[in-house]
Amino acid sequence: MAHKINIVLFGIGNAGSALINKVTKDRDNLVQNIPDIRFPVITNSNVAFFEKDEDGYAWEANFIRFAIPFKIDDVVEYVLEHDLHNLIAVDATPSAALAAEYPDLVRTGFSIVSINESLQYLPENFEKGINFLTATRGLGYKFINSVPGDATAAGDALYKGVLEVAGKIKEATV
Repeated sequence: MAHKINIVLFGIGNAGSALINKVTKDRDNLVQNIPDIRFPVITNSNVAFFEKDEDGYAWEANFIRFAIPFKIDDVVEYVLEHDLHNLIAVDATPSAALAAEYPDLVRTGFSIVSINESLQYLPENFEKGINFLTATRGLGYKFINSVPGDATAAGDALYKGVLEVAGKIKEATV
């Protein structure tokens, strides 16, 4: 059975959408040796779509139809209530406010993959702290330098980051 990874995707702009499309394409092409990647929560800056009983992969239609206003606490409550494991928060936003939530997300059990450009403006010890926090919990952290103007390349970079972090999660649980 494939290793199941639950991604909470923050940001469905170009990079976030390209990530979902890459995962869906690989799933449809039955690419071997990749984890079973799910998106139980997908957000933009204002609303979130919370999957109900594995709604399927028509994420754009589901997001438009069923997304609701949210706070980070709503996301945490959802993953705890649904007993989701192997969590990766993928930050495909430019939000410094979301980056400030990383420590709380890690304490809840999330690994982090980020392409958030605002991280370059935070103190250097911020990323050191996130690396330490994830390492002490058997989780992963990966920051990806943005790929300006190329959504496909950004999606591919996020995907590679997710697979790298998923590998760390699998090692920690074996």
